Amino acid sequence: MSYLPGLLIILTFGVFAALMMSRKMPALLALPCMAVIIAVISGGFYEWPAGEAVESTSLFGKALSVMGVDGWNAFLTRNKPFIDFLSQTVLTKGPAKLATAAMYAIFGAILSQLVMRAGIAQRIVSVAAEYAGDRKLLLAGLLTVVVAVCFTTVTGLGAVIMLGSLVLPILLGAGLSAEFSACLMLFAIAIGGVLNPAILGFYVDTIGIPMEVAKKYVVVYGSLLSLAALAFFAVNGRREASTHAWSVAASPVVSTTVPLVSLLTPIVPIFLIMVFNWPIIPAFVAGIVYGALTTDPKRAIQNVTAATLEGLKDIAPVIGLFIGIGMALEAMMAEPTKKIMEPLLSAILPTSPMGFLVFFSVLAPLALYRGPLNFYGLGAGVAGLIMGAQLMPAVALMAAFFAVGQIQGVCDPTNTHNVWLATFTKGSTEKFLKRTIPYVWGFVVAALAYAALVDGVMSK
Repeated sequence: MSYLPGLLIILTFGVFAALMMSRKMPALLALPCMAVIIAVISGGFYEWPAGEAVESTSLFGKALSVMGVDGWNAFLTRNKPFIDFLSQTVLTKGPAKLATAAMYAIFGAILSQLVMRAGIAQRIVSVAAEYAGDRKLLLAGLLTVVVAVCFTTVTGLGAVIMLGSLVLPILLGAGLSAEFSACLMLFAIAIGGVLNPAILGFYVDTIGIPMEVAKKYVVVYGSLLSLAALAFFAVNGRREASTHAWSVAASPVVSTTVPLVSLLTPIVPIFLIMVFNWPIIPAFVAGIVYGALTTDPKRAIQNVTAATLEGLKDIAPVIGLFIGIGMALEAMMAEPTKKIMEPLLSAILPTSPMGFLVFFSVLAPLALYRGPLNFYGLGAGVAGLIMGAQLMPAVALMAAFFAVGQIQGVCDPTNTHNVWLATFTKGSTEKFLKRTIPYVWGFVVAALAYAALVDGVMSK
């Protein structure tokens, strides 16, 4: 087989990368389209095994002899393996491939809505602000921790808007700069995301690694990203302490009657998963029940019902993205694509611990703009190719994409939460990128060093 099919697949990657980076096509549509086109290329050039009424040759190799001679029915009969690959594997199995991960996201979204609707997140912010008083750096630190804790449970742009609308006016009113405050929010959102059980379940279900391994990386990566945020806070906070940034009148902290015991709701699922090894969905259910009963037990059923309906609405775009990711994974992990791409991938992928560390450290910015190292963008296809060809241990693949994914989570100007924060603070997503990427890139190097040199992922 020539290199033409592989080059066509790479060209397809490039075209869809350009479409996503230029915002001419969202990942929601780009991933399914890319999956179908790549399946057509790989399936068309693949020499399917001979079977009943099927010749052992490629689709494109016999296209001319079929057209105008055998007719449409003969075409379908002769190319049944290819048609089944496209219709059954990619278009039928693909959308359902991440069904389990989608369930994690749905239950997480229900808990997220409950935490917001019951006033739990607002109350946590209120307690932190009252404790810090007018000490602006202490206030910034406490609210960063609070937002991170909230995002271990809450998800989505709605949660960012709700918490940001509470936290940012407080920080700006204390005299902290808009850019510093927004960047702290970005770090907090990312740290909470690392610890969020729904994200944990996504990697476990997609890449197929043991839960115990994933939990270990959640702790290590969460700690390292927190250190990166602390470094950002220490370096930039010194300047904030010596200058008085433009300020606005702080919005009054929301006063609620939420009991203090309810403030434990966001960490209930994490505690049950990490300490008692509960499965993810039962842990989410326990968090939902705990939050509903400790805030307003008389209206628990109504509150959970409302949270369920709003959670389903909130998570719909993510489920749509999971459909595209599943299709991309099925197309990339299939035997035809594996056979075509294996020679090219074998030539460029690292095989040693140091090669792993250098390769992904240098290329980490490719996680930006839905690029080839962004698991929620083109990276879904790249990961599928690597998994399908078995060119890297599953744990190494998870460790790499989980690490570089934080550059996208914190820095990417195309993130909806980055755009909203820039709009709210009258800032710039590009400035957020420049301010945060040195620290997040440092985290990536440290995280990859742990995976390669301490945990030895390349030998597993």
